[in-house]
Amino acid sequence: MDEEHESSAHRTFRDPAGSVEIRKDSVYRSVKGRYAKDLLEFLESPLATRLVAEGRLVGSEVVANSGDGLLLRHPRIAFISYPSEWPAALWLEAANLTLDLCSELIAEGWILKDATPLNVLFDGSRAVFVDVLSIERMDPNRSIWLAYGQFVRTFILPMLAHTFLGWPLQTAQTRRDGFEPEDIYAALPLLRRFRQPALSSVTLPILLSKLLPQKSGEPGGGVPKGEMADAEITRKVMLRTLRNLKTAMQRAAPGQRKSAWSDYSDTAGHYSGSDHDEKQKFVAEILQECKPATLLDVGCNIGVYSRIAADTGAAVVAIDTDSEVLDRLCRQLKGSGKDILPLCIDLAYPTPATGWDNREGASFLSRCEGHFDTVMMLAVIHHLLLSAQIPMEHIAALVSRIANRNLILEWVPPTDPKYIEVLRGREAIYEHITEDALRAAFAPHFNVAKEALLGNGRILFWMVKP
Repeated sequence: MDEEHESSAHRTFRDPAGSVEIRKDSVYRSVKGRYAKDLLEFLESPLATRLVAEGRLVGSEVVANSGDGLLLRHPRIAFISYPSEWPAALWLEAANLTLDLCSELIAEGWILKDATPLNVLFDGSRAVFVDVLSIERMDPNRSIWLAYGQFVRTFILPMLAHTFLGWPLQTAQTRRDGFEPEDIYAALPLLRRFRQPALSSVTLPILLSKLLPQKSGEPGGGVPKGEMADAEITRKVMLRTLRNLKTAMQRAAPGQRKSAWSDYSDTAGHYSGSDHDEKQKFVAEILQECKPATLLDVGCNIGVYSRIAADTGAAVVAIDTDSEVLDRLCRQLKGSGKDILPLCIDLAYPTPATGWDNREGASFLSRCEGHFDTVMMLAVIHHLLLSAQIPMEHIAALVSRIANRNLILEWVPPTDPKYIEVLRGREAIYEHITEDALRAAFAPHFNVAKEALLGNGRILFWMVKP
């Protein structure tokens, strides 16, 4: 390996075929010698060239090639996210990409040796397959997809539990290899156990494991190796398996559902029509003036202001605690070309560092620091102050660490109906929360460049770091 790219930074270590190191400029992948020849042949194939051009497979550049293996360089995805942060719509996109990619690989004599959401990142809301070491030559005599069980455990079962049991997809954070059917079976109502997709993904595997115990690690379905020599029949069996999995994933995914905040933009009676217009005009003018390259929209709801930011050229990460509004935003973004990544994040309880030694998955805040030109917090600060009970000066300090330059903030006064709703009769405890306190808390970090008072008493601020 090229020593120029070696460092003491912690690398991935779980894949016996190689490791990955993320650097500021690029991502470097070390590939062990025995896997290098086949991987190089795939990367030089017309299929790989087309998948990279379509944006569905990460690009790869050979930096070094020796008897010890390969060193590849991949372009960095602008903002790394993890499956535990994705709304259901992004899980479905990642699943569809995995199955579609595997189908196209099979047609050319290749296959995916594993199938987990961790192989996928999002560039905006577009899924990109990033683990090129998951691609290997297909055995023409094996009609069993060895990654079948992993796909069910890591894609279908978490989605099924989310849709039919109400388990948050965030629970996947501590389940790297997904759920087992036994984890879900007991929680499912009796009738749901015998309906698809639970019947095939949960109930039958449990019943069959009792009647016909499989060898450890042997996935169900297909014909054992050696009993089918016709490569064309093998491909057909595999493709049918993938189609069935895609149908199961679609059935497991939730339809459009309402939540406490999904209709907020349509039912926000505390805004008049002119207030809405003035707010959008203010935000659009500021964004046109400061032209951020990257923007974090905290409390994005269905993304009205995220889309305004994207239209000015910003790459937007849009976060909210309500997965239903994020799913609605994902559906609106599909095919739009807007550079917006919706993530289910609570800024008061952001994703911590995870994995072995807390170094496999970076915390949300560490990924944010130094990344965003601008932070936008519209009608959200009172939730942090009252619901999460975060002191004003702590909020200002955190935002200052995240925003490299600009902050667009909406102050909601104590007289506002939504403020009173969140306050829940605790006026005496929070009487210190005032507009003056806001200005004083943010003054050490930002200068107020512009502000506007709306008719409903809310104040919009454009703050800039000195």
